[in-house]
Amino acid sequence: MSRVIRPDSPARMRASVLESIRVTLAALELGTDAEQRDRLAFLVLALRQLQASVEQTAEAWERRSYWVKVDQFRRAWSWVGQGAQAVADPLQRGDAVLAQKAAHALVPRLPPSRPTRARDLTALWTGAYARLTQKSEPRNDA
Repeated sequence: MSRVIRPDSPARMRASVLESIRVTLAALELGTDAEQRDRLAFLVLALRQLQASVEQTAEAWERRSYWVKVDQFRRAWSWVGQGAQAVADPLQRGDAVLAQKAAHALVPRLPPSRPTRARDLTALWTGAYARLTQKSEPRNDA
């Protein structure tokens, strides 16, 4: 039996999301206030997606009893959840300046950029604030 290769592995997804975050941070100050708010919301959503991926990988390693590796991995990626919260809190309060500062604090954590072809991520950013607020609002379904 041949080896199964999964092109959509969590590690590849993390690399792709990290590159999207890097491009988003580079374009953060451009555009209108609404576009900046959408970009900040996209960062929060992307960081939450990274956090879910980290947990998925950690759970797989826990099933194999790789306890030390899991602890090191979670520690190395702990900045993701903290960064998402640091950007989301001021964004939801309406303080875009503080949210941008928190977003730029993530830059040292990102891996060095590789030369890639230019991508238009506008489709990812558009409506991200609405998606973020839709997910974070508590529902009162009585």
